Amino acid sequence: MLISELARKTGVSKDTIRHYQELGLLTVNKQQAGSRFYNSFPKQNIDRIETIILGKSMGFSLREIASLLDAYFSGKLSAEQQIEIFEEKLAIIEQRIKDLKKTRAYITEKLVILRSR
Repeated sequence: MLISELARKTGVSKDTIRHYQELGLLTVNKQQAGSRFYNSFPKQNIDRIETIILGKSMGFSLREIASLLDAYFSGKLSAEQQIEIFEEKLAIIEQRIKDLKKTRAYITEKLVILRSR
């Protein structure tokens, strides 16, 4: 399928698809039409993009996703490896929550002081 169809089916922009392609996250076939070459995106890229979006929503960077995506889709990422990856990500998220709670407490305290003046 052409990039416009992939964008329509996944709800991401063509620029985003191009960026994912540049990072090696998507599989692309070159297709010739006359003297021009076009990128043809196999159907499996829909699942790959959905997985990328899900990974980003869980706090994974595109670099992290790139290092795991092929292993995940090829079945080479064991359940134990996935558990370890998610446990590490969860620990990072829990630390961020603690940090944000401290920041919230500080801001709340500052507001109380400022409003009492």
